[in-house]
Amino acid sequence: MSKNRRMPRERSSLFGGGGSSSSGGAGPSGSFNQYDEERENDRAVDEIASRASALKRITIDIQEEAEQQQALLDNMGNYMDKSKNLVGNVSRYFNKVLKENKHRRYAYYVMGLVVLFLLLYRWMSG
Repeated sequence: MSKNRRMPRERSSLFGGGGSSSSGGAGPSGSFNQYDEERENDRAVDEIASRASALKRITIDIQEEAEQQQALLDNMGNYMDKSKNLVGNVSRYFNKVLKENKHRRYAYYVMGLVVLFLLLYRWMSG
């Protein structure tokens, strides 16, 4: 107990308060320092609690954001699977068309028109 009573005096001398306290930690000034220390501790505890609640809110926000992004990635995977199936169907259809002689000529006409359109578009825009 005497160690705690000496601490404010030593602390004040460290921070420029000097040793001019009258009663050496006892009496009204000693109890005043104790109340100040308790209030300081309460403020520190309140600050730690507010920081902990802020960290909790941030953690919850990060978790919600991660869940939203996971849902977006799942949806994107589903869309990719659908587009893969669509491209596979188109590819099978073109293979079927190109295997037949009369449709092959039609496919070449379509491809020629597409190339011609792209060349005209490039010529007009450039």
